Amino acid sequence: MSNNVLLDRFLAISSWQAALAVILFLAIQIGLWFTFKRFKLKFIYRVLIGLAIGLAFGIVVQGINKFPEFGLVDQFKPAIKHGGELIKEQNPGYQKWAEQTNIWVSLAKNIFINGILLLTAPVVFIAIFRVVSRPGNKNVGRISLKGVALLLLNTAFAFIVTFWIGYAIKIGEGSNLSLENVADKKLPKETQPLPVIIWEYLPSNIISPWAGTMVISLIVIAALFGHSVKILSKKKPEQMQKIRNFMDGAWTIVSSILTTFMKIMPLAVMSMIASSVIAKPIGALATIGKVLGVGYLGLTISLVFLTLLLLINRVNVIAWWRHCAKILIQGFATQSSNATLPMSMETLKEDVKLDDSVVSTVTPLSTTMGLMGCAGVQSGVITSLLWTGTNDIAIHSQGLVVFFILALLITLVASLGISGIPGTATVLTSGVLSGLGLGAWFGPVYAIVGSLDGLFDMGRTGVNVTSGAVVATLVAKNEGLVSSESNILSAKLLAKQELIRQKKIEKEAKIELKKQEKLNKLKAKTEESKPKE
Repeated sequence: MSNNVLLDRFLAISSWQAALAVILFLAIQIGLWFTFKRFKLKFIYRVLIGLAIGLAFGIVVQGINKFPEFGLVDQFKPAIKHGGELIKEQNPGYQKWAEQTNIWVSLAKNIFINGILLLTAPVVFIAIFRVVSRPGNKNVGRISLKGVALLLLNTAFAFIVTFWIGYAIKIGEGSNLSLENVADKKLPKETQPLPVIIWEYLPSNIISPWAGTMVISLIVIAALFGHSVKILSKKKPEQMQKIRNFMDGAWTIVSSILTTFMKIMPLAVMSMIASSVIAKPIGALATIGKVLGVGYLGLTISLVFLTLLLLINRVNVIAWWRHCAKILIQGFATQSSNATLPMSMETLKEDVKLDDSVVSTVTPLSTTMGLMGCAGVQSGVITSLLWTGTNDIAIHSQGLVVFFILALLITLVASLGISGIPGTATVLTSGVLSGLGLGAWFGPVYAIVGSLDGLFDMGRTGVNVTSGAVVATLVAKNEGLVSSESNILSAKLLAKQELIRQKKIEKEAKIELKKQEKLNKLKAKTEESKPKE
């Protein structure tokens, strides 16, 4: 095929290799679509089939080109500084047909992710509004605090385990970390001080949270609107009920749109995995695979830890994983906690049968606070890499224990202000290193970690969303908000859930009665103090 603007830029098919690969991939997807329509397989099996086919396709494309060290789709190797000059070398493994194939392979992936992200803002806003505006619902604050505490606990565990694994096997040995050869990467925006993070949760513009990824800001706006409707319900009950009814209707519509996008998820997962394998430098595993190995070992142990938390709390882990495995898979495939959020909420409400007040509060928080993979494991990898990869006096002068404790505390603070979208681990890396006073080391560290970040990010996000689902489950159980129809608890524990609910209702009723008595006494005193005519 000739190389021209129509074929090269518009169609992105300028060679017979690209044409063959694109036609083959699309034919497989179309065939898979009609196969799934004819044979009614369980959703999780359809997703796994898509994942397996996408993985196989990506490996074949890489294998044809002998797994080049610097990947197939980047024209240049990562730039380095040498003698004060930036040097960019041509990537010998670059294949234009592979780059063009990857563009077409990403079609279903991007349609699905954009569709899910389209729904994230309305899902979060409507869910929080419905919970907060509901008359008599006073446990949102308590649920939020429990959720954040458990998310931070998970992050701390992930960091501790990953750091000491990296330290034990000397993850940085042979990495030649140095400030002399710094990759050509601009330092991303650093993690801001805690007071700044807190006041920026309240946006100055009501529109911006809808257009971006500021989930916490959207939660704040929804809570303000919901609380106002709840207060006004005493004076204008009919008008406020109409608003609540409207939001209930909006939720039904959003759920229907979500269901439509979920139908193409198996094809989207196939697209995501194939694209990730084609686009990433798989050949680099031979040289820096130890870093990725430590990261995935930390992620695996984190998943085991989450499962043990469920077991300790007497949750049926088999039933739970049967429902929630698809949350892990979607997080792994999309590399975005935000893109997984709508499906996570639907699964926890409809399948696990958790109360709306927990799911609509804890799950959105888990996309931007205490990300177990992107904060805990990521920080454990970069800090152990830095400690074992250099003998720099500025790093080692403070001692291992002090370095570890400071890194843990900074990681927990930094984990309060990152968004659940691809690439946020980069911000976390910068924030932690800057917090330790080692911001200059971002370039050398990221030159190693970032080269395989796409492969690492899949696992990190899978752990992030699983952690959020586990925390929502544990908070719901503690609050007595697991439905009697759920199969994740025994009959005895479900009966206990009812007792917990009744005790909380009685306690709230007593508090309300005391408030009313105080109010009546205050009114009586006011009446007595009035001068008699």
